[in-house]
Amino acid sequence: MSSVYSFTFFIVGVAGPVTGVLSDRWSPVRIMLLGIVLAIAAAALASRAGALWQFYLTIGIMMGVAGSCVGFVPMTALLSRWFRARLNTALAVAFSASGAGILILSPTAQMLIDWGGWRMAYAALAGGMAVLIPLFVTFRWRAALDGHPDIATAGSSKSKDAPITGVDLRGAFGTVAFWGMSCTFLCTSGAMYLVVLQTPLYLVHAGYSPREAAEAFGLLGLLLPVGMIGFGWLGDRIGRPRAIVISYCLTISGIFCLNLLAREQSLILLGLFIVMFGGTFGCRGPATATVAAILFRGPHFGRIYGFITLWMGMGGAGGAWLGGHLFDVTGNYQTGFISALIFLAFGAAPFVLVRAIRQT
Repeated sequence: MSSVYSFTFFIVGVAGPVTGVLSDRWSPVRIMLLGIVLAIAAAALASRAGALWQFYLTIGIMMGVAGSCVGFVPMTALLSRWFRARLNTALAVAFSASGAGILILSPTAQMLIDWGGWRMAYAALAGGMAVLIPLFVTFRWRAALDGHPDIATAGSSKSKDAPITGVDLRGAFGTVAFWGMSCTFLCTSGAMYLVVLQTPLYLVHAGYSPREAAEAFGLLGLLLPVGMIGFGWLGDRIGRPRAIVISYCLTISGIFCLNLLAREQSLILLGLFIVMFGGTFGCRGPATATVAAILFRGPHFGRIYGFITLWMGMGGAGGAWLGGHLFDVTGNYQTGFISALIFLAFGAAPFVLVRAIRQT
């Protein structure tokens, strides 16, 4: 089952460049609507699945494409039309909604499974997402797509904080900043999903009940918006690279606390893990999106950022698969956690070593 979610992250990454190109050509709004429709269809069909390959098709391909369509690329392309000085905070507020989703859906899904089984839970998920369509189509998207007039005017000239502004996709491939950002997305995504997908099972293995593990997992979602908005605010004040490095230190400390739970159950260690890991789980997404928007702002930003997020999908896929594989081979979770710590160190490195990124 870990391989299904590994495949999902792979599809999210592969679809990123396509989503970026289509966002530039068709507008982010149409891409997001397509993602909602695909997600509804994926959940509805998954509720009728009877073989593993059907989960690869629905949860893997369809939900993966849907995740890309409503994810970082179109959202960043849209909000970068409205915000500049506080883009980091704006993206943090928008992306923090995913934390509310985890907080609500993790225990709700477990409750629905206990009540009516996993098929009914998938059907309920499809029905819940269907409610979003009328809300989405009645929003005033035309005004949102126009963007802020000051930013539209400023986009035609160079700025001090955007040394690579206006570069096309081929030009971006030739910059150290592009590959530094790609390294960050690859290694960080790999580390986080290597840990997070194994966390509920690890907590059960450590002696917690399935319900307690699901509730702890849900608390990670509770802190996700707090971390996103908090680090977004901090990045706008002390500098995004500095705030991002601090977040990596906290994530590493949280994984250490999680690892110690294998020795004995401890509410203190579990609480520290939830606070440090959950509070930093998604906080780097808005910050790295802002860095990319500053470095590559222009008419080709969607496709450039799409190719950067390609590596996020590769990392998530690799981390999701590697976590399950390492447990199958070693019979413990510690090897996977140590691997995640190494990946996190490589993910933080560009914010220290790459000058263009460090100066954003």
